[in-house]
Amino acid sequence: MKPIRVLVIDDEGVICEACRLVLSEKGYGVDHCLTGRAGLLAAERGIYDVILLDMKLPDIDGTEVLKAVCGKTPAPPVIVMTGYSTMSNAVNAMKLGAADYLSKPFTDDELIEAIEKSCIDR
Repeated sequence: MKPIRVLVIDDEGVICEACRLVLSEKGYGVDHCLTGRAGLLAAERGIYDVILLDMKLPDIDGTEVLKAVCGKTPAPPVIVMTGYSTMSNAVNAMKLGAADYLSKPFTDDELIEAIEKSCIDR
């Protein structure tokens, strides 16, 4: 079985590195981008099994990235991550196609569970 490929799109380098450390230990391949535009370019390559997406990015709103990624066929599951968690934000993200929603800070187990669930549901 090939390893799960994960793209992390988050402007906080600490979050990207933490995700990389946790997921690499599980044998996942992890790349990261610090801007929405870079994330969109990376996502267009189509090599990722799942995308972790922050909603607050410096150049493009995460909602726009979510719409663009979910508009592709086939679209990888997108797990939204945010420190600005509200019920309406979560509902909106799910309506736009997000596979799951993680509120920062989240645990290593929550991260792994969300990724595994998203990849199994495909």
